[in-house]
Amino acid sequence: MASDLRQRAIVSSFICTSSLSPTGFTFALFKRSQDVSTYRGKWAVCSGSIDPTDTSPEFAAKREISEETTLDGNDITLLRRGKPFSLVDEKLKTEWTIHPFAWQLKPNAKPIMFDWEHTEHQFVKPDELENYDHVPQLEIGMKRVLVSEETEKGLAILRDDHESGAQALAVKALEILRSFVNGDEMSKIADPESYWRELRWRAWHLAKNGRPSMGAAIQSVIFKALAAADSNWSQNGSSTFHTLDTLIMRNIINSAIEATAATRMSSLQNLAQHFVEFIERNHSSEHGNDQSISPTHIVTLSSSGSIMKCLAKLIESSSKQAVAIRLTVLESRPNFEGVSFVNKLLSTIEKDSNVLAKLKIEIVNDASVASVVENADYLLIGGDKVLQDGKVSNKIGSLPAAILAKVLNPKCRVVALFETSKITHTDFDSEHPKTEYNDASEMVNAWPATELSGLEENRSLGFQLEVKNAYFEWVPAQYIDAYISEEGVLGVNEIAKLSAASSDLENKLFGDL
Repeated sequence: MASDLRQRAIVSSFICTSSLSPTGFTFALFKRSQDVSTYRGKWAVCSGSIDPTDTSPEFAAKREISEETTLDGNDITLLRRGKPFSLVDEKLKTEWTIHPFAWQLKPNAKPIMFDWEHTEHQFVKPDELENYDHVPQLEIGMKRVLVSEETEKGLAILRDDHESGAQALAVKALEILRSFVNGDEMSKIADPESYWRELRWRAWHLAKNGRPSMGAAIQSVIFKALAAADSNWSQNGSSTFHTLDTLIMRNIINSAIEATAATRMSSLQNLAQHFVEFIERNHSSEHGNDQSISPTHIVTLSSSGSIMKCLAKLIESSSKQAVAIRLTVLESRPNFEGVSFVNKLLSTIEKDSNVLAKLKIEIVNDASVASVVENADYLLIGGDKVLQDGKVSNKIGSLPAAILAKVLNPKCRVVALFETSKITHTDFDSEHPKTEYNDASEMVNAWPATELSGLEENRSLGFQLEVKNAYFEWVPAQYIDAYISEEGVLGVNEIAKLSAASSDLENKLFGDL
C-alpha cells in the first residue's frame, strides 16, 4: 500500500432491533451532516475513530454510540462483532481499518437522540441499504455482522449456556459446526469454493461471537477441525479442492470434526496424569513415606471439567497409596456451580472403602475463602482463556482467592489447570482483559422478595441502583505458581509460543475473508 496514505482505525456500529420485534430485524442509518469532515450528506451507521485512550474497539464503539445517540449500556447489548477489514479512499488519501459491530436495542431502550454529526436517522432492513446513498463499502460491514438463521441459532446455544464449562462448550461448538455442514442452508451451495468460504465464516462467528469469555477453547477446536479438513484436500494441490464435490467435502469435514473431538478426550486424560504426577512429586519431596501427616488440602471453585477429571484421578491414585485428601469447594454463586461440581465429581469416583476413608469434602460459602486458603496446600483454578503473558481468565472469585493464598499462606501453591486449547493469541481486545457480566436475575432470584421490592421502590424515587452479575475475571501470572496442561507443566515462555502458533493458524484459515 502506498506510504503516503493516512492510516485510520474506526468502529462501525449497526444499532439493531430484534428479529422478534414488530418491525423485525432492522438497523439504524444516520444521514451525515454538512458539519462533518468526510462523506457529508451520505448515509452511515454510528461510527468514529478509535482514539489512543480507547482500551479496545468495543470500548470505542460504546463511546461513539453514547456521544452520537445518547444510548448506553442500559439501552443496548452487544449482539456480535464482525471481522475487521480495510478499504482505501484514494480521493481522501486514507486507508481505513474498519471494526464492525452489531448492537441490539433492549426492550425499554430510550429513543435515539443524535448530535450535530447527523441530521436524521431511519431504521432499515438489510436489503433496503442499496436504496440509500451511503458511505463506501457500508454493505461489507453489514454483511460481516449479519448471519444466517442457522448460524444465529447456533450462536444462541453457546451464548445462553451458563452452566457448561469451557471444554463442554467447545464440544457443543463442534456439534454446531457439524450441524452447519449437514444442514439445509449449506446443502444448497454447489460450488466447493463458495461452500468452504461460507463454512469458514460460520466457524469464525462461532469462535468469536458464541461465548467470548470462553472463546479460546471453542476457537481451538473449531480451528483444528477446519485445519484438518483443509490439510486433507490441500495435500493433493489446490486444483483438487476446486473440483471436489460438496458431498465429498462434507464427508471430509465431518471426519475432521470427529477426529478433533476424539483428540480432546485423550488430551484431558493426559492433563489429569500430569496433575497427579505434579502432586505426588511434591508430596514425596516434602513428606517421603510418612503416612502420619495431615491430609493434602485442596481448594477450588466453580465447575471445571478439567479440574474434575484431575481430581478424580488424584483421588483414585491417592486412595491406593493411603494418602488422605481434604477437598474444599466454594459454593460459587450465583448458580452454585460448586455444589453441582461436587455431585458430578462424586458420581465419577469408585465407592470403595479406601476412597471413603481417605476423602473428605466440604462445601463453603464464597465469603469464607480467606479462612480456607489460609491452611491449604493447593488452590486450583481452571483456565477458560490463557494469554501469552500467563494471565488466566476464570470464574469470578479466582483473583481474590489467589491473592489471599499468596498473602496469608505463601506455601499454598496456586495451580492453573487447562488444556493448551485454552491458550489464545493477543489482539486489541485481549490486551485489555475485562470482566464479563451476565443476567442480574441469576443473583436477585436468590434474594428475599421484600428486599427486591424495596430496591424497586428506591429506584422509583430516583436512586441510581444497578445489580451487576460478574462471571469471569483475570488472574495475573504473578499470583500463579504452576501451569499444568496435557503437555505437562508449562512456563510462560512456552505459553507464549503456543499463543503465537494459535495466531498463525487463524491467519491461515481466515486471512482471505
